[in-house]
Amino acid sequence: MNSFFLVATAALITIATCADAQTAAQAQALKEATRTAKGIREMTGAKPVAKELPSGDPCAILSLADVQRILPAVKGAERSKRLEEYGTTECGWKDAAGKVLLVVQESYDDGTNAKDEALGMAQGFTDPLRPQSLKNVRIESFPSLGDAAAFVETADPKRGILGDGAFMEIRKGRHTVSIGSGELPHRDRGAALKAFEELGRVAVKRL
Repeated sequence: MNSFFLVATAALITIATCADAQTAAQAQALKEATRTAKGIREMTGAKPVAKELPSGDPCAILSLADVQRILPAVKGAERSKRLEEYGTTECGWKDAAGKVLLVVQESYDDGTNAKDEALGMAQGFTDPLRPQSLKNVRIESFPSLGDAAAFVETADPKRGILGDGAFMEIRKGRHTVSIGSGELPHRDRGAALKAFEELGRVAVKRL
């Protein structure tokens, strides 16, 4: 895994699991990560490994009505191209104040399965000094959607979970759709997982 992909993945985790905590410090951290990647390229003359980019609009994976059934405060969607050089398209669904409530991403990759990929994303908000903390993240599968998995957790330092996180991964071969929200951890866990299942039932049609 190259340096540029690591930077992109770190940024993805920030958006997907902490969308409700978009502070000035986090915005600055994202800018610093972007500058770091650019600096590495300039110093080494290297370029990100070219990856196949999905041709569809990521903001068309879910409709406004689909999202509003789960998150009524959402007013519209905005496509971001910040990860497209890494092969990932992205759409942020925002409320009237411009706060991102839901992120949808589409990509092609060589990952193993949705459960493992979801667990990999969970590393972004668990304590890296406590290996057991990752095992405390409860990954749920959705057989009716095929290869699909999700987690919903709230911050719990005693369990090594450092922040709120809600993420879903749906795969068909190399084709992947990921959904992240900073709002769903605030709900009952069962209700939040049900919300993911409803969104996943729509998103899987893209694969």
